[in-house]
Amino acid sequence: MDIPVFFIILWVLILPGDFSDLGHVKSFLNRNKRFLKKKYRPIYHITAPEGWISNPTGFIYYKRQYHIFFQYHPYDGAWDHVSWGHAVSDNLIDWIHFPTALMPKDHYDRHGCLAGCALVDKNLLTLFYTGNVLSGYESFQTQNVAISDDGMFFQKYLFNPIIRESPSEIGEFRNPKVWRSRNIWYMIVGTTSRERNGQLVLYTSRDMFNWVLNGTLVNSYGDMGNMWENPDLFELDGYHVLIISVQGIEADGWKFINVYQTGYILGHFNYVKNQFDDMEVSIATFNQLDYGHDFYTVKTMRANDGRRLLIGWLGMWESEFIESAFGWASMLTMVRELRINKNGRILMKPIDEIIQLREELIENAWYKPGEFFQAESHSFELLVNSTSVFSDVELIFEWKFGRFIIGYFAEHGYISVDRGGIDGVRRAYWSPVDHVHLRIFVDSSSIEVFCGDGDVVFSSRIYPSNICVRIAGYSEVHIMQYKLRRSIGFDKNLSRQVNNNLINSYIY
Repeated sequence: MDIPVFFIILWVLILPGDFSDLGHVKSFLNRNKRFLKKKYRPIYHITAPEGWISNPTGFIYYKRQYHIFFQYHPYDGAWDHVSWGHAVSDNLIDWIHFPTALMPKDHYDRHGCLAGCALVDKNLLTLFYTGNVLSGYESFQTQNVAISDDGMFFQKYLFNPIIRESPSEIGEFRNPKVWRSRNIWYMIVGTTSRERNGQLVLYTSRDMFNWVLNGTLVNSYGDMGNMWENPDLFELDGYHVLIISVQGIEADGWKFINVYQTGYILGHFNYVKNQFDDMEVSIATFNQLDYGHDFYTVKTMRANDGRRLLIGWLGMWESEFIESAFGWASMLTMVRELRINKNGRILMKPIDEIIQLREELIENAWYKPGEFFQAESHSFELLVNSTSVFSDVELIFEWKFGRFIIGYFAEHGYISVDRGGIDGVRRAYWSPVDHVHLRIFVDSSSIEVFCGDGDVVFSSRIYPSNICVRIAGYSEVHIMQYKLRRSIGFDKNLSRQVNNNLINSYIY
């Protein structure tokens, strides 16, 4: 059914925000005190206000604010029927929680509002998402739309679903990525082929609500897993970058050791033919974005200054989340900036704004192998520089019941992290030119290691207390340690606004 655009805009402006789950909205008003008291809770990474968090679902700039959406289950620290959480920032550093954007309650999404994307059109903030319905052992997944004119409360489209089934008629069919080129809207969706291989299908539309299947965009031919989730496609430094999160890739030496993998392929998308001119998706062309234990699914956006920004899930399926016992689980990564180097590889580094988190310089000294120092905070940043690229560098983070080791091995040309256990080591090739430079961020229960200019990144979950950092290897290193401040929370004025909107929606 073709719906005129003016009718859609009128529908959004007239209908109030969706307040059908009053208990959920009211609980938002009372979360501030509970939010800060959870054990292992980070202070500068986004977590769910309560409960489980996983995939980022949208990342957009709207009405002079950055909006990040994410999958979360608000009732305990375990996976279940997910909603879309929502956090907002003026500066990409200080984030406040908004009310839940989407909740699973309609016939087409009653068992979960899964990840998709966010975009702005005609001054409306539009969310595309996958509705999930379970029947026995099968999932039925559809693509849907919700729209907001204030960036806080969203109304689901009256004629959802906009796409009702997978072309292959297999239940795995999710995570739409939508964008516009000239007068045409494009959508790619991750799915599974009849041969049980991962693939992306392409749709086009004139009005963003009525979609036509163009066919399969790219296929796996057997070595790239059975399902491709959370696709993203964008232009960067002369390339089209395709990011996918893959289930079912087998480990290949140091590569693809995690349960699931997130990585990218470079190519060129042809808008005349609606296909890639030169895209091959295989383990030979698929490059990992992050080599740590806990990194899966991402969302990117183009900032007003032209930077391509990324945020991901700092977690991994089928792994232990100790904090679940305290009613919450997992977090998102810090926001990162992407660039492509002269060798055609993506560099990923913390955004420049991150220095605004620095509260106090605690350490500024040279250390020799065998020396150590105490981390003075649960949330800190280390800048590590060695005197030479020809000598091994090793930092050992130790605490009462564990340790985490970062090691650069000059002769072999790789860097690794090790958090212990039978599956504790992660490695990546790295050969710095001038000196070994590491930038390390610890936040209560996570560690992110950026090597060089973002050539290699490791993101992992750890559960330390009173960290002592010992220098090993054969190189003297210079250490700067910064204590970092809290930047995630709730806003009292926002809570009052939510309460007033809730009251007014029933008065009028």
